[in-house]
Amino acid sequence: MGRVRARVGDKRVLALVKAFLKAGILTEDSRMEDTDTGTPQGSILSPLLSNVALSVLDEHFTQGPGGPTATPYQRAKRRRAGLPNYRLIRFADDWVLAVAGSQVDAEVLREEAAEVLATMGLRLSPEKTCITHIDEGLDFLGWRIQRHRKRGTTRCYVYTYPAKKALRAVMAKVKTVCRNMDTNQPLDILLIQLNQILQGWCVHFRPGVSSKTFGYLAHYTWWQVVKWLQRKHQRIGWRRLLRRYFSHGWWPTTSSRRLFNPSEMRTTRYRYRGTAIASPWPRAG
Repeated sequence: MGRVRARVGDKRVLALVKAFLKAGILTEDSRMEDTDTGTPQGSILSPLLSNVALSVLDEHFTQGPGGPTATPYQRAKRRRAGLPNYRLIRFADDWVLAVAGSQVDAEVLREEAAEVLATMGLRLSPEKTCITHIDEGLDFLGWRIQRHRKRGTTRCYVYTYPAKKALRAVMAKVKTVCRNMDTNQPLDILLIQLNQILQGWCVHFRPGVSSKTFGYLAHYTWWQVVKWLQRKHQRIGWRRLLRRYFSHGWWPTTSSRRLFNPSEMRTTRYRYRGTAIASPWPRAG
């Protein structure tokens, strides 16, 4: 609340934020519990206050000697002296500290981050905090980020593609929709729900190396829809099923709607801009 007051002077807004924090939570057995610390999980205020609280990390590592404000000459000088350079990447309460240095340097910076967070009454989660090499990769915001050698060359590049956990989550959603959809409903109703899930997921993972994952998801979804159609028409043979619902090739289609095909989604590559991304919010003076 102290950091919120530094930027917001309207006492009505401050009172509303405090009321959110003190509102309590309703447990599964319909009991009210007080919230003395933190923000209620799922609250609309939670990601906003995460940004406010964790901005201390941004300020600390931005002003550090090996941070993004260092010049190329200063960074090169630090590397020659065996000192690390680093960048902080953060989205709400998920963050990664990329370190150009040794594992010992990463461990020291982790303890440094823990000390900065302690000033806000926060602590690192031992289960969710790890130190890993870029060749081993890491999962961040549903993406798998890992360095590989490019096939046919000796050069290595960092690739981003959907993480297995994110793929399993969307496959579970597709399976649940197909299992729970009443077979008395027309195919259009099923396709509407599946298209919403698939399109949103594919648009999120479009800027990456996602083509193979999209192809796998398309194959999985096709089989789930086919199984639903077979339950719907148990006395119809495969050929009649194809003529009725697969009139445009092998892809499920009705007279008014077509199942979204993830394998047809064209992928793009994220344009690296470094620290040149402008912020619309002025820094507090």
